[in-house]
Amino acid sequence: PKNAIKTEYIGMQLQLLDQRTYKTNPLDSRHGMKPGSKMNADGRKVSQPDIHGISTIPIDHTLTAFQARRGIEALERLARQDRPFSLHLSFHSPHAPMTPSEPFASMYNSSDMHSSPSISDPMDNSPYIGANKRKQHTEYADPQKIKYMIANYYALIKEIDQWVGKILSKVDELGLTENTLVIFTSDHGEMLGSHGMREKKVFYEESVHVPLMIRFPGRISGGTLVDDKPVSHIDLFPTILDYLGVSKQPSDGESLRTFIDGSGGNDETYAVSEWNTDDLDLPHLMIRSKRWKFLCPCYANSKVMNVLYDLKHDPNEMNNLLGHNPKKKKYAQQGQLMKKQLIVWLKKVGSRHLEEVRKRKII
Repeated sequence: PKNAIKTEYIGMQLQLLDQRTYKTNPLDSRHGMKPGSKMNADGRKVSQPDIHGISTIPIDHTLTAFQARRGIEALERLARQDRPFSLHLSFHSPHAPMTPSEPFASMYNSSDMHSSPSISDPMDNSPYIGANKRKQHTEYADPQKIKYMIANYYALIKEIDQWVGKILSKVDELGLTENTLVIFTSDHGEMLGSHGMREKKVFYEESVHVPLMIRFPGRISGGTLVDDKPVSHIDLFPTILDYLGVSKQPSDGESLRTFIDGSGGNDETYAVSEWNTDDLDLPHLMIRSKRWKFLCPCYANSKVMNVLYDLKHDPNEMNNLLGHNPKKKKYAQQGQLMKKQLIVWLKKVGSRHLEEVRKRKII
């Protein structure tokens, strides 16, 4: 019949990133719609975070495979040069669209996944109650649908994990291992349904807390774990210089070497993050210690509430101790202490927000 859909295309849609087909799952915004639909079921234009399913791209031709092979080729070129080198390899995944290829897509069954304890957080004392279009995208608060996203996210990570193994094997093969510093990290996390959200852009742990692994045989003992010192990406530059024996250069960060080798002492450390946006409805600044996290806007008179989380007793960040909390006076002193440390940081880096934050009241 005219305009009939070929059987092999039923349940398929077109990806935005690579213009290749993928088979949708129930979390996808076009799931069950006619193949080739350019709009979501609610009439919105499709965006990358709306895309969930299994890609039809062969595993040897995924974006991750392409990027990894380019990294290996670069390693081989650099190894032929008799001089030091720096190589930065950036993977797109794990990132929207959440469409792993086989066999990785089948390695994690959605029915085996567990949604976050915070997925049903009412967020009635959070400045993020409407963040990431949370109220429009209610499917990310569905504890069954979100399992598809979690499984696909793990599948994308698994593919990267295997390629990182191949890259490290190439470092070994080229005889570079003993004299090569390797750092593995990420620029942001993914909410995966925590607090009923998708994406990033918020200071919750799922979004702002990222992996950091450093390997330097002979200088860093394998298995060394530093899990009580919040640190930041800005600490990587001085850390690299320190391990390479380069004299200290001006930097907002500090070398992590003393934490890694255990000589850094027991002083509490703080990590600061900034959401540099003109959005006046969200917090702009975060400071975190091992136990406490404080968020605030960068304007003294902003109506955005201040936030204080006790991560020891509230690891899922569902109980803001400030804001509308009727017992907030009890926690004002701790909030003030965190604000004080934030001011120290803002002063150190010459932030234009220093005076506004200094004038802002805790409660």
